[in-house]
Amino acid sequence: MKKNLYHLIFFIGTLSYAQGTVEAEIDTLFKYQFKSLKDTHQKKILIDKGHNTIYSIPSGEATAREMFRIIETDGFEVRFTNQKLDSTYLSQVNPDLLIVHGMPNNKTILKNGDKEEILYTSPLKNIEVESIAKYVNNGGSLLLFLSHFPGGSGALPLLEAFSVKFRDGYAYHNQYHTTKKKGICGHFRMNTSNGMLNLNHPLFTSSIDKKTIPTSVRFYCGAAIFRNPEDEILPFPNNTVNYTKTTTSKIRMEETSNDYAGMIGFEYGKGRVIICTDQGIFRSLNLFIENEKIAVTIHDPETDNAGLLVNTLRWLTKLQ
Repeated sequence: MKKNLYHLIFFIGTLSYAQGTVEAEIDTLFKYQFKSLKDTHQKKILIDKGHNTIYSIPSGEATAREMFRIIETDGFEVRFTNQKLDSTYLSQVNPDLLIVHGMPNNKTILKNGDKEEILYTSPLKNIEVESIAKYVNNGGSLLLFLSHFPGGSGALPLLEAFSVKFRDGYAYHNQYHTTKKKGICGHFRMNTSNGMLNLNHPLFTSSIDKKTIPTSVRFYCGAAIFRNPEDEILPFPNNTVNYTKTTTSKIRMEETSNDYAGMIGFEYGKGRVIICTDQGIFRSLNLFIENEKIAVTIHDPETDNAGLLVNTLRWLTKLQ
């Protein structure tokens, strides 16, 4: 697909991202060109903003500007909700796809004399976890974005419900790091040559527009998940390291695996699930980190994240 990348951007100040707070601006003019399915279906997408997702703040939707333009262009009806995601509400709205985009843990300070401890809990109630799983089992679909503890791992109970194992630190591999400064936060350019783009997944083999199938995907600073090998859409390379901070932050724990992935997709009952551990993979941000400007990420001129989004939406809503 032809990409048009423009340089007119809107400054949005600072943004909490991965391991710290950085300056960020919104790319406003990148426009992915593809053949739309508008007026050929009546698929509905429900987007959660009631559990402190990225859309719970005023600028959240703007940071995913191009993602929402693609959703609208392809003919999807979108509804945001602050409601509890229980069976009653999900049955009432009856969406084809539920999107939960980032979910920090709730944080409570516990005091005992001179000592303080932090209690982390999921924003999701048990009834919501059960209701979402049943919704998918009965034919709905879920697109879930998560990342590092505690800023993006609040839906851990939902992962456990779908038998997904989660390493909510930082996935890193020195051989494939794509930025000048190397650290515990891995930056990957994923393609078939390096084994990090699985075009044999049904997400791509069922594609109704082969021109939208990505040849390369940019993946920044994600966590690691795994379920079954056949579920992997964006597998990490062998010997990927998961770095996890300890409670004192003075040392870090390291774990290496050949089975990690950054994005997986699978069928569950009559429904479908895709989980991604890079919350910025479809967002329209430029981040400024140590004098380096990083496109995060859908407008990156060297990769096809927008094509990945088109196929993700169509596969989850069973248009392909």
